[in-house]
Amino acid sequence: MNPSNLQHIDELQIILNELKKKGDLEGIILAFRDGRLIKENIGKDLDSKKLVSMCASVLESAVEIGETINNQKIDKIIAELAERSILIYECSQNTFFILLFNKDSNVSYVLGKLEEIIQTISKNF
Repeated sequence: MNPSNLQHIDELQIILNELKKKGDLEGIILAFRDGRLIKENIGKDLDSKKLVSMCASVLESAVEIGETINNQKIDKIIAELAERSILIYECSQNTFFILLFNKDSNVSYVLGKLEEIIQTISKNF
């Protein structure tokens, strides 16, 4: 990996860290749609590789459902669990975000920033 790519990865980590903090998220992950992890900021109690793989599968299934129902584009997928929720948000044809949050998280702040962040990532990554 060349130094320029390393700089972009460091910038991406800063962006994810800031988004997690300001949104009071439990975790945030950026991944490729094929299930490969790009960057994460989650707690140690989660297996990020397994979570990314499962969420990639859910995203692909949801995209297929949307195509089946009059070619509807997927906006976001939310799974509400007992103690936290998971939001899967498609960034591009190749990437997606996973947000882990709870009732105290500021999800509206995060959702308001995602398009801006996606544009920044697209320019630099």
